[in-house]
Amino acid sequence: MNFEQMQTKWPKLNALPENPIAYFCAEFALADQLPIYSGGLGVLAGDVVREADSEGLPLVGIGLFYKQGYFKQVITDSGMQDELPAYPDISKLPLTRVPDAQGNELRIKLSIAERIILVRAWRYSEGNTPVFLLDTDIPENQELDRRLTLSLYPSSNDWRIQQEIILGIGGARLLQELSITPSVYHLNEGHSAFAVLEVAHQHMQQGKASFEDSFRYACNHTVFTNHTLIPSGNDMFPSELVSTLLGQYANHLGLPIDEIVRMGSVPRQPGFFSMTHLALTASSKVSAVSKSHAQFAKVTWPDSTLIPITNGVHVPYWQTSSWQSISDKVSRGFEVSDEEIWNAHKEHKTALLKKLTGATGAIYNPDALTITWARRVTGYKQPLLLFSDVERLSRILEQSNMPIQILISGKAHPSDSAAKEMIADILDIIEKNNLGKNIAFLPNYNLELARLLIAGSDVWLNTPIKGQEACGTSGMKSSLNGVLQCAISDGWTDEVDLAKIGFPVSPIDSATSLYNSLEQTIAPLYYNNRNSANIPEAWAARMRDTATVVTAEFSATRMLAEYVEKLYLPTL
Repeated sequence: MNFEQMQTKWPKLNALPENPIAYFCAEFALADQLPIYSGGLGVLAGDVVREADSEGLPLVGIGLFYKQGYFKQVITDSGMQDELPAYPDISKLPLTRVPDAQGNELRIKLSIAERIILVRAWRYSEGNTPVFLLDTDIPENQELDRRLTLSLYPSSNDWRIQQEIILGIGGARLLQELSITPSVYHLNEGHSAFAVLEVAHQHMQQGKASFEDSFRYACNHTVFTNHTLIPSGNDMFPSELVSTLLGQYANHLGLPIDEIVRMGSVPRQPGFFSMTHLALTASSKVSAVSKSHAQFAKVTWPDSTLIPITNGVHVPYWQTSSWQSISDKVSRGFEVSDEEIWNAHKEHKTALLKKLTGATGAIYNPDALTITWARRVTGYKQPLLLFSDVERLSRILEQSNMPIQILISGKAHPSDSAAKEMIADILDIIEKNNLGKNIAFLPNYNLELARLLIAGSDVWLNTPIKGQEACGTSGMKSSLNGVLQCAISDGWTDEVDLAKIGFPVSPIDSATSLYNSLEQTIAPLYYNNRNSANIPEAWAARMRDTATVVTAEFSATRMLAEYVEKLYLPTL
């Protein structure tokens, strides 16, 4: 449903062309040359922008411009992850500096602690949909302030909360400078929750209203999407730090700083300020990113009700042209032969393995069953589960009549030492057990590599701790291209019949369940019962079902329509 159709169905949306949705996020995966994202949150935000542009939904994005990017991952000789700057290639991007009314580079003033910080903005254009990225690396600022927006998710609390002040308060102030008055402020994760304070501030200035009335106005125009229940994904800061950094700003609001601190205080964690709690209490509607996420969130935040709006992916960006053609034929009721499906898959698999050979020098078997585990490396995603019984894994991989090759890729956050050790352990296990001919770790997971893997793999492996994968969209992207899922059911896969689109792994004794599935179900289905054209017919049929189900039910088109119906319309 495009925006014109939405307007016909919901006349309240007629306000949006003049007063668009303002979509705030700390990271956006917009282009290969703009590495200002760390994982699923940013990739989802990029898909929202692409989908809004495709559908003509009036929306502006607000984020930060990280001059050093997230990081380029390098694996040292000792097997540890090292991080190098990943500078955006501005010359190859639709990226321009935002001017003021006089044509000079725009400057926004922010008070942080006792300092005045100047912020400029860059405009990234996705078709007709702009994303404004804020940046403090300008000569007028002190050296430390210039560095505030250099890198994504710094480990220092002091730097991180200042980034979130710039994103939330600075982002809302930028919109005011550009004469953009949003109908709805959509906070994509809690990093931007300070925006609510600035919206209230602006309403006070314009209407001479009290802060109480203005804050109520701001809340009534704000919606919030939470993406994770993991503590590390829900920022907490010492209350003293909030008092220090926002004390001057509180004076502008005519409030005691204790009042702002109270807004983010959580009774069971005295002395700390929760950005998620602020976002939960300062939003008219709150959404989760899957049905199971909403259920688990009710346990974590019993006073809040999260509307389940399962994430979706921008199909034209992630589905290859071959699979778009197949999906289109299926949706129109035409028959698609196993041969057409298999040939499309072989084309993408060949491209993937050729690219990997060129990058690594290793030789990959195009006929071998190829399984991929690729995502952010962190504890709850259990990257080491596959290696729980190395002896049994070795036997399964080395069956001469049913060879298996496994590709692993992912970055650990620079301050997550445990996740870095997991990468080192994987590399150590591969080397010590002579598994290099069957398993490869591919460094520097990014959009380019992701698009190759989601199209060229045979199986997409996902092994989260049950209840901790809020959604997990990488599996959706691979499914669009007929790649079968092998997963512990969680997030989006709780909403499908996994046995129809892949192979379920039990959340209890998961390693044994995974090995049994590889040995007794996945490899035999791939290698046995092939027709005269050497096509495994049962496998091809499951590929067809996988792409059909996910294209129909897990697109960003459906997700954006649910945002409109369940978040934006009630707010309007």
